[in-house]
Amino acid sequence: MFYIVKIISLLIFSPLIFILGFIMFGILFLKNKKIKLGIFSFLLGTVLYLFSCDFFISKPIISLEKTNVNLEYKIEDMDSYILLCGGIRSNTLMGIIPGQEAVERIITVAKLYNKNPKPIYITGGKVLEKVVSESSVYKKELIDLGIPEKDIILEEKSRNTKENAIYTKKLMKKNEHKRGILVTSAIHMKRSMEVFKDGEIIFYPFPCNFYGITKNRGIQSYIPNYLNLKNFNSTLWEYFGIIYYRLRYKGK
Repeated sequence: MFYIVKIISLLIFSPLIFILGFIMFGILFLKNKKIKLGIFSFLLGTVLYLFSCDFFISKPIISLEKTNVNLEYKIEDMDSYILLCGGIRSNTLMGIIPGQEAVERIITVAKLYNKNPKPIYITGGKVLEKVVSESSVYKKELIDLGIPEKDIILEEKSRNTKENAIYTKKLMKKNEHKRGILVTSAIHMKRSMEVFKDGEIIFYPFPCNFYGITKNRGIQSYIPNYLNLKNFNSTLWEYFGIIYYRLRYKGK
């Protein structure tokens, strides 16, 4: 009975009703000789289904995540941590807090620090209408987790990943740090490592926030859910970001 209820809830609280609606309308349009509308509606339903299912969306996600997953270095040999900001949320009941994507990044850095204390660079400025820098919000969270304020270095000018790299490397060179551990979401690590690549400073990846599913979960892998649509959006953003940076900053 438990499994039946679980499957029913997955079916109800998923995009399935919209997917079936688009496909059914597509069939009806085709029957009524409205070929273009029929094909469009049918394809929309099919694409929505694929992009909201584990079995399909996990493949492009894993192709990004697996690039820097093998940590072939000793953390104790590094001299600093670099925490890439991942957004903040304003006007919540708790005030200004880190975005959902950022929570695991913050916790990961705190765990690393507790095992091997090193200076932490937090990179992220004010984006759009934000009144405070992202890095200042993350700093408060790290202090609440027991990280000494003296070991936290803020970079508050950057507005994107490229600027994260530019301004953070300037600070690191000023402080004579040469080997930094880069902490960000696994899906974002490939682009980050490419952007942070530097002749003087060596960066080592420490990814978190893994979303790709490596094993088939049976029927659950074929049931659409809204979270996969969000993950698909993030994946698409990263692929476009990688292509854009390679074209925009080629040879730089």
